[in-house]
Amino acid sequence: MTGSVPARRGVSRETLLAVAAELFARKGYRATTLDDIAGELGLKKASLYYYIKSKDELLCDIYLQIFDRIEAAVAPNVTLGLPVDERLRRMVHAHIQVVAAERDSLSVVFQEEAELPEDLQRAIRHRKRAHEALFETVIAQGQREGVCRPGSVRLMVLALLGMCNWMYKWHRSDKFDVDEVAAEFALTIESGIGFGEPRRGAWPRFGSLEEAFAPAEQALCRARAELERVEAELETARERLRDGLVDRPVLYPVTPAAYAAPKKKRDQG
Repeated sequence: MTGSVPARRGVSRETLLAVAAELFARKGYRATTLDDIAGELGLKKASLYYYIKSKDELLCDIYLQIFDRIEAAVAPNVTLGLPVDERLRRMVHAHIQVVAAERDSLSVVFQEEAELPEDLQRAIRHRKRAHEALFETVIAQGQREGVCRPGSVRLMVLALLGMCNWMYKWHRSDKFDVDEVAAEFALTIESGIGFGEPRRGAWPRFGSLEEAFAPAEQALCRARAELERVEAELETARERLRDGLVDRPVLYPVTPAAYAAPKKKRDQG
């Protein structure tokens, strides 16, 4: 049911949903009116109905748009040519990163979901189920390969996503680094459903040496660029010193004609 807001008459679906999500998060869903949303967009309320049928439908579209973003981040990891545990680790990281980025909007849709009409709730459940299936596919494969312990795949995924999604209640970027949270959650998940030796962390593992060294090489390039900038500033300072220090008088060359004029004046005096 995504895409029910058309991109016509100068207001895109993305703009409409972004404005509505910001107002819902700031004022509260129930306190925000369609007049508020229309005013923020520079429209009349009657014009807003060209884009959306109701506020409930608008909330549903915000929810589904967030799932678009989560799925775009998570789904590519399902078919990567990597071991099951590494794919699952990356899926958890990707999911958590989007949840953290969309925390304000998710706090609204999670709280108001139960108040939506049944047809909209059904659309959301359908989309949730499709996303859950991505994790179920990988964990089921892990069970077949002996990487994940036996048990209910469905319950494992519900526990996994419940833990990740609950971040909307408590996560603050100034208190918890998203990557740290994702690593700790992934380690908790591995300890709960995986075999193998305990690990110190559950960061995504690198797929190649090139990928492993890329961050260090990028940092080295930045350091070199900064060094070149400092060297250029130093050379500029040298050039200025060659022209004389700022607190010394500038000695201009005096031509014979320039010297003669004041001398003649002194003789006349």
